[in-house]
Amino acid sequence: MMGNKRCVGICGLAFVAFCWGMTFTVVKDALHDVSVSQFMAQRFLLAFFLLLLARPLSKAPLDLYTTGRGVILGLQVVLGYALQTVALIYTTASNAAFLTGLNVVWVSILAVPLFRRPLELPKAVGALVSVAGIYGMCGLMESGGQGALNRGDLYALICALFFALHILYTGRYASRCDAYWLAVVQLGTIGGVFGVTAVVKGYPLLFWNPEVAWALILCAFFATVLPFFIQTMVQKWVSPSDTALIFCLEPVFAAFFAWALAGEAMGGMAFLGAGLILLGMVISEVWHPGSKRNA
Repeated sequence: MMGNKRCVGICGLAFVAFCWGMTFTVVKDALHDVSVSQFMAQRFLLAFFLLLLARPLSKAPLDLYTTGRGVILGLQVVLGYALQTVALIYTTASNAAFLTGLNVVWVSILAVPLFRRPLELPKAVGALVSVAGIYGMCGLMESGGQGALNRGDLYALICALFFALHILYTGRYASRCDAYWLAVVQLGTIGGVFGVTAVVKGYPLLFWNPEVAWALILCAFFATVLPFFIQTMVQKWVSPSDTALIFCLEPVFAAFFAWALAGEAMGGMAFLGAGLILLGMVISEVWHPGSKRNA
């Protein structure tokens, strides 16, 4: 039974990576017509109200413990998404995807001091191989990785830290809280913070801009409601380190959509990098050093 649930969890998280990957180019284009705080506020508030429509599907009541944990997770996402979205103003979609993908390394490292978990060799090796794949897939290997980090790259690098914390603590809270309410509180927290930020900056929350309507609807439902609910529901069956490795597929999908929607070139290194990411996931799953084989 647990094996079946784990399989469902892996497939669900891969779908989450697909949904998130398609938003890099879409959000980058939308930010030409609307401010970061406006777009993020509308995206998460719309997602919050959409998820509330599914209230009849949940029979569990909202309790104080779940509320508090949802707020914590929501604030971690606020910092991650804010830094990532601002990063897209100053750097390419591919660079932002690669640097965000470094959360796979942060997860393995932070789990040691935060939860006193040992650093598992297969997970560490798989993470490093996947990072190498992200590096090559985003075209940085072909350019020799030359050039200093710009402001956007730095923002994306820091955002990876907060996304890693979100993965770790979602894994801790997922088995202790109702998945529906944990997702609802997170979305409400994120939308509320960005909404207050937009109002303080003098931006209206209720406005209609046809130039960003498609991006808003796409991000609100396919990249927010579904991913947040799926992640909080299935991460009780998949470890944080494995979750982070699966999320390495996000830049693979990001590069594909950047090519399909924005015409960003995909060379041989992109496909090699994608292969390395998959290899990293396989290493993490099938390599069990020290295990005894039956004679």
